[in-house]
Amino acid sequence: MEENKNKPIMLYIGCGHDRLKDFIHVEINLGKNKSGPPDILADISDYIPFNDNKVDLVYSKATMEHLTYSELINCLLESHRILKRGGRVRMVVPDFDKMIDDYKNKITRPEIKSPGFPCEDYLDSFIGRILYFDHRYLHNFETLSKALKKTGFDNIKICQPGDCGINDANEELLRVENGRLEYDIIIEAEKLDKIPSAKRTEKQYPKNPIAYFLAKFFNVKIMNFIERKSRFPQKFWFKTFLKFNKSKYLK
Repeated sequence: MEENKNKPIMLYIGCGHDRLKDFIHVEINLGKNKSGPPDILADISDYIPFNDNKVDLVYSKATMEHLTYSELINCLLESHRILKRGGRVRMVVPDFDKMIDDYKNKITRPEIKSPGFPCEDYLDSFIGRILYFDHRYLHNFETLSKALKKTGFDNIKICQPGDCGINDANEELLRVENGRLEYDIIIEAEKLDKIPSAKRTEKQYPKNPIAYFLAKFFNVKIMNFIERKSRFPQKFWFKTFLKFNKSKYLK
């Protein structure tokens, strides 16, 4: 991709199906292509394929809550690495504090119902948001501030829609961030001269050769279909089954 030196380099990581004008779109899933394929396929919790000190803005929306804490730290370390001095990282995430406020004020949010959960009242709404499908961590200003400080960022602040420190981004960010503050928080931080204190966490693959091969090259994990239920077959399974059926409880 040819670099235009007159324009800032702005990444939209974990972009899903969204596309923003003048951004480079980074996504792990090639199927997220309703608006065309992403520009770059990458695991943002592992490696973002840019050289050091090359990027002006790393932006994400509804993405960081889908990372485990160690994956979040890895992603922020990668963001710090590729950002120029004075570059910004900006995140839009569900705000845990607003979930708590809704619970305390008995507010139901049926529009953000979690799949598989009831949403008949404020309590259902709160539980569904806490345990929302594929969310791996809960965030507010304090959690993200700690993570950003550990990964070398300064000038951490809560933002309003479209008020990014990279001015070229603001028109598009205002468009996609408007209306989100009822549920979300927007946080931005700057890369200056601080050295990260956090360390990268490497992925832990299974030791079994077959499980390792499936996990590393096909993203497949061998596991129970129902975690509470024993695998079939197991040692003494048939013997136990026959004994159980002859027991007094079935007479």
